Amino acid sequence: MLPSLRLALLTAAAAPAFLVGAVFPPLQAIGAIYLLALGVYALADALLLLPRRRNFEITRTAPDRASIAVPVPIEFTISYSGRRGVRIRIAEDLPAMLRAEPPECKGTLEPGARTVLQYHLTAARRGAWRLCDADVRVLPALGLFYRQFRVKLPCEIHVYPNLVNIRRYELLLRRGMLHDAGLARLRRIGQGTEFENLRPYSQGDELARIDWKTTAKQARLIVKDYQPERQQSVLVAIDVGRATAGEFEGMSRLDYFINATLMLAYVSLRQGDWFSLEAFSDRIESYLPPIRGVRKIDQVAKALYELQPKLVESDYRMACQFLALRNRKRSLVCLMTDVIDREANRVVIEYLARFAHHHLPLAVTMSNPELIAVADERLGRTADLYGKAIAIDVLNAREEALTAMRRLGVGVLDANPHALMPDLINRYLLIKAKQRL
Repeated sequence: MLPSLRLALLTAAAAPAFLVGAVFPPLQAIGAIYLLALGVYALADALLLLPRRRNFEITRTAPDRASIAVPVPIEFTISYSGRRGVRIRIAEDLPAMLRAEPPECKGTLEPGARTVLQYHLTAARRGAWRLCDADVRVLPALGLFYRQFRVKLPCEIHVYPNLVNIRRYELLLRRGMLHDAGLARLRRIGQGTEFENLRPYSQGDELARIDWKTTAKQARLIVKDYQPERQQSVLVAIDVGRATAGEFEGMSRLDYFINATLMLAYVSLRQGDWFSLEAFSDRIESYLPPIRGVRKIDQVAKALYELQPKLVESDYRMACQFLALRNRKRSLVCLMTDVIDREANRVVIEYLARFAHHHLPLAVTMSNPELIAVADERLGRTADLYGKAIAIDVLNAREEALTAMRRLGVGVLDANPHALMPDLINRYLLIKAKQRL
């Protein structure tokens, strides 16, 4: 039980009577009577009229799955059996990596009423998060005290990489609006190189695709349909060491890589390709053997689910040797990392160049807009010349490494964090279109 602002204001209202009472004594008696009446009412309100904990039945409805950085609705269903209308406020006791918007739910309940209050929960990190207690504060109509109590509503929310992008991609694909989202279109049937089927000629079909033998047999024009090449292999190796441990706009750089990886997995599996995944730091963190079929996208999500950045030096030599032993078939090998110092860059370049003999290596790196802003700041306006010099040196080292990779036949995708996912998907589709695998 806590005193309300209303009680504080009503108590303060007696002050003028006592101040003026110094000049006109009868007002002091009036002020004393007022405070006595207020005290009697406050005592009765606290002991007899204040709603009890048993008057409230509260349940929470929450999804068991959520996507990182995507708000999900959480609902409180409240049933009230008290005798007076009340104003109610509910706030969650959340872990540091979860954020509620708004921070507390507010509502009004009449006797015998039932209502639903909602807020949106956003997770800044993947993993299993447990919601336990909710703090409830109730103020009756014309009441002077809050009733405050805590309810135990245990539930667990599993925060996965951004699954919303997959549903959005599928919706855009069906509506033919991929171009508006910055994504290339998947090849339609009839534009690939693998034979799909025969069908009657339609206006606009290319004459080069007419099957003249079948046309002669059926006495009508028949054309061949083709589809994109299937059962090719895509392999993603994600660096979870210190190179990807930094943050950008509240999310780790690793999370941007993971969201892009999940989307690449979905698109490649939808195309009929094989997909496999390796995560490494100074050891192999996880490995997903090659899978095929879009229904297996959940296996990719689960493999990415518990990956967290580690402040250790990644062992690129070990990671590349691990891949070479388990993947003999020519593959698109996407190494997702960042080039942050010249020694690490040298090792990455050396092993990716070896992959170029048998596979199609693609180094996927993420630019740092904050570092670029520091390096591009004018000398007359910068307050930290040393920081500017360091930023320029780091950017020059990155550019040297990326240029060296390109010269050795290694593909490079250096994207802004927000553009990483569409740029990676477009590069994959371009490789498929050019039949480089």
